[in-house]
Amino acid sequence: FSMSVTYLPLEAWNRRWTRNGSRVRCRRCGKGQDLTEASAFYHALGCKDWGRQAQYPGRELATVLQEKIRLGLF
Repeated sequence: FSMSVTYLPLEAWNRRWTRNGSRVRCRRCGKGQDLTEASAFYHALGCKDWGRQAQYPGRELATVLQEKIRLGLF
């Protein structure tokens, strides 16, 4: 019996983004880019997240996962 613990930073990331292989997509507009892309994410015009401060979903995910590992939650 294994009990899964919800890791809130990862849950928050998953509310905004979806990942398929090395691609990440905005859940609102569906626009995507490669996780290794160094430039900021650009949402589709009309997306509620369009015009927000620069977002880097690949970097954000890496940071969240590194912290989860550091805390021994993996």
